[in-house]
Amino acid sequence: MSLRIITLSFLGLYSLLALLHAWSLPFSADEAHYALYGSFLDWSYFDHPPMVGWLQSIALLFSSSEFSLRVIPIILSGLSLCVLFHLAKKDFGEKTAQLTILLFISAPILQVLPFGMIPETPLILAGLLNIWILKRIQINEGHQLKDWLLLGLILGAAGLSKYTGVTLAVSTFIVLYLQFKARLFSQVGLYLAGIIAAICIFPVLYWNMHNDWISFLYQLNHSAGKSEYSLAAALRMQVTQFAAFGPLIYIVGLLAIWKLRANNGAKIWLIFALPILILFSILSAKGRSLPHWTELGVIFMLPLIAKVILSSLGSKIQKRIFISLASFSLLLTLVVQVLLTYPKIAFDDYRHPLADLMGWKEVSSRITSLAKEGDNVFIPNWSHASRVAWYARPMPVKVLDSRFDQFDLWFGSAEVGDSGILLLHADHKGFKEKLLKQFSHCEFKDELEIKIESSYVNYFKLYRCDHYMGTGNKEAVTKEAVNSQ
Repeated sequence: MSLRIITLSFLGLYSLLALLHAWSLPFSADEAHYALYGSFLDWSYFDHPPMVGWLQSIALLFSSSEFSLRVIPIILSGLSLCVLFHLAKKDFGEKTAQLTILLFISAPILQVLPFGMIPETPLILAGLLNIWILKRIQINEGHQLKDWLLLGLILGAAGLSKYTGVTLAVSTFIVLYLQFKARLFSQVGLYLAGIIAAICIFPVLYWNMHNDWISFLYQLNHSAGKSEYSLAAALRMQVTQFAAFGPLIYIVGLLAIWKLRANNGAKIWLIFALPILILFSILSAKGRSLPHWTELGVIFMLPLIAKVILSSLGSKIQKRIFISLASFSLLLTLVVQVLLTYPKIAFDDYRHPLADLMGWKEVSSRITSLAKEGDNVFIPNWSHASRVAWYARPMPVKVLDSRFDQFDLWFGSAEVGDSGILLLHADHKGFKEKLLKQFSHCEFKDELEIKIESSYVNYFKLYRCDHYMGTGNKEAVTKEAVNSQ
């Protein structure tokens, strides 16, 4: 069986499963949060630029179902795969391009991310188009003004998608300088691209000007992390990456960086991949890391990984090693797919891998049935608040932590005298019932147990609470807060 038929077969199966999961799974915390962006349409938002909100606002014109709000990210992910295949084929040949696609659809974490709207979804497409337009500029020696204009639009779209899109601007400058050397600064197109990119990101600047620059201060504070570097935290991030993307991509990726560091065809891919991978490796040492933050950098590495695998198949030892790594990766991917397709597998209480997805729609329905006119919903933290704010909308949701965030902008902070429904959510640590003491009076109203077979997955308690007394003022992200880190 040819590699092309294998690729098309697995791609078809992957697409069908993605559509199935997009139809059947409830929202994650991030998906609900960015769906709320679309509901509260704005120039920008507290923790991210506005692209995800703008895109979701388009979907909301037609429907507010989970599947409808996943259509645009599915389309964007499909376009990203097409651009990735085109670029890999042009640089390294059709077999490498086919294996690149197989690597993409074999990664455990990429069984989930492509059908959810998160900032990486439009950023990945912008990043791949960034490489495409740079290659056009290189081929045309910078003489085509439209190429520079497109470059500005693509960089602007990246800046509207996620703040780490700045790494694409840095990589772009490096690639252009290596191409043109000192002549770069005499290229009118360079300045036009910069002006267009700046115009594109003006909504972010405009919103921040009217909100005390809180997004930038938050990102500085968020990136600063803990005051000291932790080797253990950095190692945990690498282990997480190993599991999230699979051992084949992780190990051969490291090998590809070494083997292709002097390869001219690989240079542009490494220039775009390494800043992202290095940045988040450093941030992980300060306690700031999530598995999907490196997604764009890993995708930039996929054609290089495919090239190394294909060029090493003549060695029996290397071939066996690659087969072993691929088998382990596929096993992890199979486990993910089984859990997504058939989540009714019993685990220990509160240990189900999909526990975080379950029960939020049902408990939100309970809340709306208990609520009176003018009630608030009180929730301990933002990730829980996202699902309830989405499924119980338009009820105001107030988060009872000390951090100032997007919910404080949307619904206001909890104030002394506020009343409403308090939601407590149990995990393996139990309920945070000390929050009841923040009100003058609380009365138990309802509970909801979410089980799979005989195991608890989620457990919620609802209280009607009167007269919030507070625990002190929320701390907005300020220069002083940043400097205190």
